[in-house]
Amino acid sequence: MFNHKLLELESELLAKQQCAGGLVDLPYECELCLQSIEQEVGIKLGDQTPKDWKGWLSYRRKDASDSQGGKSNCGLVLLRGRACSEGGLFAKWKAGLDVPFAVDTVTEFKRGFDVTPPQDLDHLLINFGRGKSFRVFVWYGENIAPYRLIFEADVHEDHEIQLKDVITEACVWIMTRPKEITLADFLKQSSP
Repeated sequence: MFNHKLLELESELLAKQQCAGGLVDLPYECELCLQSIEQEVGIKLGDQTPKDWKGWLSYRRKDASDSQGGKSNCGLVLLRGRACSEGGLFAKWKAGLDVPFAVDTVTEFKRGFDVTPPQDLDHLLINFGRGKSFRVFVWYGENIAPYRLIFEADVHEDHEIQLKDVITEACVWIMTRPKEITLADFLKQSSP
């Protein structure tokens, strides 16, 4: 058990180091990976939705070097959202974060500001790093605790099915929040 915890910690530290510098230009495979996940989720922050919509949404975080609207490696965030009204008689309903200030998150995102996931919403962050090869990472964010690494794989290997399975299972865990098991243990049990 002790050795397993040390290996987990070492893996997490290495992943954080690989992500710290970021990648200025994502390789084509990384961009395809993000687009595929966005397509699976379907709804993006700020998309027009029906008035009673609730569900999962995605959006890309921005960094300081991304002020011109380019692609960045701050990551793709997946979390719960809901429809929010932009006001007025002929209001349009947009996909906002599932928080009381949902309209503000949509407005900030449309203006090009970085939208930090709120502390009261569990979320997943998908980003990339580069060691000996390009790696994809999935992180779990909860309250003010540091991100927990729940998945990593080499981008050039066949990782897409496994990545989508981990994301799906993590979303199921976030929705059900079983008290008797952690997300990491839940993922280990559900993997073949």
